[in-house]
Amino acid sequence: MALQLGEAMGIVMRTNAYLFYRAMVYGVLVVGVAVFLGFLALIGSVFGGGAAAVLFFLALLAGGFGFKLLREYVLYLLQAGHIALITEIVENGSLPAGISQTSWAKERVMSYFREVSVLALVDQLIKGVLTSLNRTLFNVMQAVPIPALEGLASIVQRIVTFSLTYIDESVIAYTFRTKNANVFDAAKSGILIYCQSWKPLLKNAVALTLLSYVFVVVTTIVFMIPFGAVALFLPPSWAFAKFALFALALFLGISAKWILFDPVACTSTLLTFLKEAESTTPDPAWESRIEAVSDQFRTLKAKASEMGQGRVNAVQP
Repeated sequence: MALQLGEAMGIVMRTNAYLFYRAMVYGVLVVGVAVFLGFLALIGSVFGGGAAAVLFFLALLAGGFGFKLLREYVLYLLQAGHIALITEIVENGSLPAGISQTSWAKERVMSYFREVSVLALVDQLIKGVLTSLNRTLFNVMQAVPIPALEGLASIVQRIVTFSLTYIDESVIAYTFRTKNANVFDAAKSGILIYCQSWKPLLKNAVALTLLSYVFVVVTTIVFMIPFGAVALFLPPSWAFAKFALFALALFLGISAKWILFDPVACTSTLLTFLKEAESTTPDPAWESRIEAVSDQFRTLKAKASEMGQGRVNAVQP
């Protein structure tokens, strides 16, 4: 199993403008979380830890909805734009000369998907299909043969589900590579490619997911060292402030993964996926098998048919 991390890192470093863009977007998110945790620490010191805890859990509920909106209107474009840049480098060896990476990538994404809502729909349909496939048609324990884990199949399945993010991004990359204006049809073909090469792709994605956990643990510990030193000087009554420092260190560790590790992991999986696609022709025989287990795939086919009745010409690079 070759993760091609060196090549992936080299490609990602050539998208420096997008790395800065990612750092800026997630940096604003980190600052917002830090300010909120500071506010909770103040509430905890005045009204007690119970009041701060209630606000914290209410914020978690509201934050889930807020992050969904952020993802749909900012992060979808951020992720897809970065994938478009990486795909261009993989396919052609370089980016067009004299371009603004962020402007070129956004234009590329919009030339295919037209609207953020279409991009979001394609992404969600791909995720749904991949999840269904790995819960029904494919035996993940065969693809990830870890000794003595037969009794922990549910944990392995959860790890596999997390790893599908990298495969989902690879299918999006495949839609750029095909230059097919019918993005639903291109995504459908990408899913067929996955079905025909699922074992090596899933092995790589799971390995990268496990590495991402290690990365989060290491970076969180790094952030905990200075924050822990600050916590030691706080009075015992400031228990929630100490918890806020711990939570911030954990969030910074996760944010470092989003900014630094995920682009490399995505590129690593993308390299494997596109290499498999070079020697694999999508086999329509898989369609009936997928339709039998995935409502999302049937929706994807219907959307591809609807779009195919309009314009299906290739998008020019």
